[in-house]
Amino acid sequence: MSNIHVLDEKTAGQIAAGEVIERPAGVLKELLENAIDAGATSLHIDIEGAGRSLIRVNDNGRGMDEQDLKLSVLRHATSKIAVFDDLGSLDTFGFRGEALYSVAAVSQMAITSCTAGGTGNRLEVHGGKVISQSPAPAIEGTTVEIRDLFYNVPARLKFLKSDSYERACLLKVIEESMLANLHVGYHVTINGRNVYDLPAENGSFEKSVIHRARQIMGPEVADSLVFKFFEGLGLKLFITPADKLVRVRDLQYIFVNRRPIDSKTIQQAVYKAYQNVRGQNSHPAFLIYMTLQPSAFDVNIHPQKRDVRFEDEHVVFASILKHAGETIFGSAIPVEVSTNKETLSLSLPKPAQPAAEKLFTSKPMEQFATEFAAKPDEKSATFSQKPVKKTDLFAPTPQELRESEEPAEYVARSTEPVEKPALQSQILPEEGPQWYRGPYHYIGQLQRSYLLFENPQGLVIVDQHAAQERVLFEHYLDLFEKQQVQVQKLLFPVHVDLPPSNVESLLSWKEWLQKAGFELEPFSARTVLVKTMPNVVRFKEDDMKAFIVSLAGVVGDPSKSTDDLKRKMIAMLACKRAIKAHDAISAQEAEALLENMKRCKDGMHCPHGRPVLAQLSIEQIGKLFGR
Repeated sequence: MSNIHVLDEKTAGQIAAGEVIERPAGVLKELLENAIDAGATSLHIDIEGAGRSLIRVNDNGRGMDEQDLKLSVLRHATSKIAVFDDLGSLDTFGFRGEALYSVAAVSQMAITSCTAGGTGNRLEVHGGKVISQSPAPAIEGTTVEIRDLFYNVPARLKFLKSDSYERACLLKVIEESMLANLHVGYHVTINGRNVYDLPAENGSFEKSVIHRARQIMGPEVADSLVFKFFEGLGLKLFITPADKLVRVRDLQYIFVNRRPIDSKTIQQAVYKAYQNVRGQNSHPAFLIYMTLQPSAFDVNIHPQKRDVRFEDEHVVFASILKHAGETIFGSAIPVEVSTNKETLSLSLPKPAQPAAEKLFTSKPMEQFATEFAAKPDEKSATFSQKPVKKTDLFAPTPQELRESEEPAEYVARSTEPVEKPALQSQILPEEGPQWYRGPYHYIGQLQRSYLLFENPQGLVIVDQHAAQERVLFEHYLDLFEKQQVQVQKLLFPVHVDLPPSNVESLLSWKEWLQKAGFELEPFSARTVLVKTMPNVVRFKEDDMKAFIVSLAGVVGDPSKSTDDLKRKMIAMLACKRAIKAHDAISAQEAEALLENMKRCKDGMHCPHGRPVLAQLSIEQIGKLFGR
């Protein structure tokens, strides 16, 4: 007896749906692309139950007659191509003819459609089976309703994530579509609540993109974007300048012939253009629009058509690198990039490196620590200097003491005292960690950014911001892990405006964030209310808003490690609270900072991995003067 058998149509349809439709957002993406391919200039999108209960898309496109309506739900039925060679000249989003067929196989679907001057028709399909076909009002365009998604494949339903996360995915699809199709108006409601109501744009391309971007990326980011057009690749580039990088990676959009895509080739080219100016945990925001011949790229490498393979990846990489550098910096130096066809003359930005920064790259920190251990200075015993004082750097600074005397504008301070870390119990043996080679004598500040100390080996340079970041990070982390975070209730909740997709992402972590001291509530589709914050933070309103905006961009998928998110969140808290470059610091505070670095588990790196201190030996300094 044969072990091979042909699957029935129902099973085959459910499997095909699994390849094309992973979650409600995948359904919505297919419906939006079909509507825009049909010439729609206005879309009304209604979502209920995070897309599980209802996804409805109404468009004013060309519509379908009775015959086309019947054919639209059959497998491999499409109006986009007739033969395989048509793929080389395709200028539409869809072409496989599997979208409606796949969606219909795992939902209860109804389609109502009417052509110009024609009669309206309605078709209902449940689980891939046509239930009914009937006349409908003669309203030009098409309405597709998807109800009870995955009702007949409970295994797929089980793997969907929280409502907040699924809504965030749905909104991300809508936002990408809005940025790609400026000529289309969008009206979006979720659970009856208005989220977006954007008319079609009719201004110049540059102004239209910025106007849409303000609604989606936020006005601060959108207004900072620099725009340039390049003939090669039909490239229209909107990108943040080097001094306007953001903390999140999700404000990056790439469109090829208006199709939203993922491309590591393009993303890596953009990041390489920033390589000399981008610090860790800072990212460019960008919108990249490319217009290519359909034969120059292939989207048929994945069922969801997100990944793209370019005809020549090297040329695309080189062109994006060159043009991104020109847009960001305005001037560049020539370099060569080899491809499989030719050698391209490109440009790479080469901004000047500040002298103070060069000192930090003179030698790896670990190498200094090894040298200190291997070659102790024989003069240490007679090296007489003022020792660093044991001062509590966590005590309020004079500025904070002054602020605490002012009337609270929006914070109701807790009546319980803020617990300070038990510094004495953390004191290490006198020799300290491997990098610590005292005694240290404080000399002063360099450009109000770097602290200079003298020790027996020579000159020690400390990045004041990175150093206090590390100290605060370990202090906050200890409190969070011991569940000793005290919470203060805000007298007036802080309103934080965010893109709707970020609001949903943030709310997907609502319970976890409350345990961390931040109680959040939705206020509208674009606004969250912050009702409490950890006592150790002492944020002002603007700082609180900036922190929540940054946090909304990193929370991402709720299935990721909570430990990873905890470390990222605490690192952000430490960064916001730490002293900044160009802040004045007293000698007592500088000495206290070094002493607290000594007690850190890793006093040599900030939470993001950057070095905190560097040592210049007497020998190195002597060489600078020819000794």
